[in-house]
Amino acid sequence: MKSFLSYWLSNDENPKKYLVDLFLIMTIFMSILLLTIESIQESLPYNLEILDDSIMIIFMLEYLARFYVCSDFIKDTQAKGILFAIQQKLKWMLKWSSIIDFLAIIPVINYFKAFRMVKYLRVLRLIRLFKAFKIIRDIHKLVIILKGMKEENRVFYIFFSSTTALLLLTSLGLYVVENASGNTAFSSYTDSLMYSLKTVELLDDTPSTFVGKMLSGLLLLFNIAVFGFFISIISNKIKLVMDTITSGKIRKLNLINHTVICGYTKSSQSVIADLLKDKKNHNQIVLLTTKSIEDISGLIYVNADYTECQSLESVNITKAKNAIVFSESKPYDTTRDVDLRTVMTIFHIEKMAPHVHTIAEINDSQNAEIIKDKINGDEIIYKELIDAKIISNCIKNLNISTLFYTLFGNEEMCIQSTTLANLKLPQPINVKKVKHHFIEMDSTFLGIIDAQNNSYVSPSNTMIVDHNCQLIYI
Repeated sequence: MKSFLSYWLSNDENPKKYLVDLFLIMTIFMSILLLTIESIQESLPYNLEILDDSIMIIFMLEYLARFYVCSDFIKDTQAKGILFAIQQKLKWMLKWSSIIDFLAIIPVINYFKAFRMVKYLRVLRLIRLFKAFKIIRDIHKLVIILKGMKEENRVFYIFFSSTTALLLLTSLGLYVVENASGNTAFSSYTDSLMYSLKTVELLDDTPSTFVGKMLSGLLLLFNIAVFGFFISIISNKIKLVMDTITSGKIRKLNLINHTVICGYTKSSQSVIADLLKDKKNHNQIVLLTTKSIEDISGLIYVNADYTECQSLESVNITKAKNAIVFSESKPYDTTRDVDLRTVMTIFHIEKMAPHVHTIAEINDSQNAEIIKDKINGDEIIYKELIDAKIISNCIKNLNISTLFYTLFGNEEMCIQSTTLANLKLPQPINVKKVKHHFIEMDSTFLGIIDAQNNSYVSPSNTMIVDHNCQLIYI
């Protein structure tokens, strides 16, 4: 018998336990309805009085059954003594839910009619219904939404419970004080409660009947709940999107003509900062890396391994304009390991999107040859070679490093490219005339990149330039 009662009353793993909770909730509402009718008519009809007494018996039996199954008195007595067994029973009786159940059944005794208003506390049994929601298939989504607010939920429940209790107690106080003074506007507790609800704008007195007034109050409450629900969904959706962006967990991008940067290094940080100086590049630069980064406005961060094809697909690499792969290193990586990841990434990009312009930062020149000859990467930056050349020039020409910083650090003095068509020069034309034109522009001509992507630094004056050539200048 005890195991049967425990299974239906306190075993949350019972898939049908919510039926008991629903039955008790319906019984609570029926009890409150009867109490309201009794408050209005001062007494209940005979049939309704029998129903009210039956409900009270149900609550008494439920309280005794829960008291019975809360602990095994005989087993606890045999194991640790009668004091321990009594202590276990008292521990259950002092729970807030048990105290509410006990106070709710006191009014059945005629000597405690003054506690009849405590029946309203039975409505707090509604909290048990949330456990039933977890078992119902679809309503569990509501629980997931509510859990999304975590700490805010707990504060809300405490605030709501405290406000409700204060409203009921204040109404009771108004009823006791005003009714004793002969104020007919507070002839019953219901009148006092109606006044309190109107004060806090939860009731409209336009309807003339009691039921109409209660329905209007429910309508106002539903309005608050519905708008609050949708506002909560929208705010949580915004928070989810922002968390997704800041954490880099973006599923698919629909960008076009964007720049994909693979790897988070000091070099890539400098490149990103330089590109973001132009507002046209804002939200057009995608950083693909597994490293955590600082929040950078205008940058789209995707937390993924850039050596995987799926990651490149997620950033819409086939619609990108440029793809730059930096030498991102991990703990215990060798130079060969870093370069192999770069080679693999360039291989995937060239296979998936051969039209995308690729730039690879390579540490070792031998690994660069693999990209240049077998993978057909567009541009290769020899990291060690560039560093070595700069250092060598600094040794040969002391203090020349400041010129490099001026050249690459000055926003007004940056390397640019153009064509004869943009300069409105005749075609073909020799380099000497091109140099004179740049002097008139107050710019410095550096070299030429022809149609086969061959570069010529300081070409001879007699070299012929046509419309396929890029003119490089500062």
